Amino acid sequence: MVDLHHIAAEQYVILKLPSGNWKIVELKPHTSISLGKFGAFQVDDIIGYPLGTQFEIYYDTQSPPGDDDPKNKNKTPVGKVKVMEEDVSGNTEGSESSSTPHELLNVDSSATNRNLINIGNEIQSMTSEQIEELKRQSASAEEIVVKMIESHSGFHEKTLHSQQKYLNRKKRKFAKYFTVEYLSASFLLQWLLEKGDAQKVLDISEETVAVLLNVANIRSEGRYLCMDETGGLLVYFLLERMFGGDSSSPHTGKIVVLHENEHPNLDLLKYSNYGEKFINDHVKTVSLLDFFEPPNPADVDSNFIPIPKEEARQLKAGKKNAYQRRLKWYYNQHQIVELSTKCQYDALIVASTLQLSTLVPLLAERVHGSRPVVCYSQFKEILLELTHTLYTDLRFLAPSISETRVRPYQSVRGKLHPLMTMRGGGGYLMWAHRVIPAPEPPAHEKQDETNEPEEKKQKVQ
Repeated sequence: MVDLHHIAAEQYVILKLPSGNWKIVELKPHTSISLGKFGAFQVDDIIGYPLGTQFEIYYDTQSPPGDDDPKNKNKTPVGKVKVMEEDVSGNTEGSESSSTPHELLNVDSSATNRNLINIGNEIQSMTSEQIEELKRQSASAEEIVVKMIESHSGFHEKTLHSQQKYLNRKKRKFAKYFTVEYLSASFLLQWLLEKGDAQKVLDISEETVAVLLNVANIRSEGRYLCMDETGGLLVYFLLERMFGGDSSSPHTGKIVVLHENEHPNLDLLKYSNYGEKFINDHVKTVSLLDFFEPPNPADVDSNFIPIPKEEARQLKAGKKNAYQRRLKWYYNQHQIVELSTKCQYDALIVASTLQLSTLVPLLAERVHGSRPVVCYSQFKEILLELTHTLYTDLRFLAPSISETRVRPYQSVRGKLHPLMTMRGGGGYLMWAHRVIPAPEPPAHEKQDETNEPEEKKQKVQ
């Protein structure tokens, strides 16, 4: 079981870098992790600390080891780490802290920027070569920034707010710190969107997933039918909602994932930190062909008959392996029959590029009455076509379409305003309730109703 609160070995985590970028790494013991210009560190040095801790990379000597070796010229030197007492990664450009940073305590500032003259690089007497030399000497970000402030001829003409913006910007550029966060499904989605893999997850947004999980009424003991074409990200969200990241959870909920290819694509589950056994117990996969046309149990039993375990142990190696493969096939076929013909599901969740107006009514036959059916699509027109189909089907109640957008804001004291740019879209959701229509009344009851006296009909009206 992976600790949900502390950094553990053999765990996938996401690192937040000073530039604002993210990096996913696996914490393999006795190895080092390089963060490029931000430095490198030993994995063993961060094991055991709480998740969310911010570390700074530093070096004991002025010249990092290995600089004299030509082979290590372009290799990032491995330093030591220490816990940072002050969180500096949360500062955003344009933010204003409640107190003046200590780097600016002895620096004069101006009431306005009126006297500030922009003369380009000439205003900064410290050259880029000098800065690179300080970086080669592994000087801390604070030392570099202080020297840049001292050599800036117009720094005292800036307002305090402008000075803080300058300070934060330079710290993010030269700092060697990182924050270790638990790799949740939400962080994984943000990482995929940041690296430009929006198409891989069908352009879904975090807000849309939150609405999907709510309207689908995902619970820990539920049994859900899911079609996921986001590489397993949607299944990861379902697992988190059901089990909270706890691989030792006693809950018995299951997710049945349908796929159109020979093998399911659940590659993103490798980042989930759930063990293989846990995933095999709670996530079952069935192809669409087997789901709609399951095997005949009688044919399965006629093709293979299990033998007692004692007899199977006495088989030779070659025959034993062949028998184990046939036994696995036997149990898998019976599981397909169970999942496709006998199980009733608590919700249907679909994120697919297939024709939803044809697919959803067929899949919904295996959903319990008074249970939700939720479909996601990048395009509203596809869901409109689906709703037109469901409106004429008495098995579905009140199909609705929604779009969720959350605009980020810059929260600066006295300067609250939305950010000028944001990611557009996030997809659309359609949800409805699967209901079981009442049976048609017998023919004689219909006849009695049509022959009802006119006086009685008027009273009813």
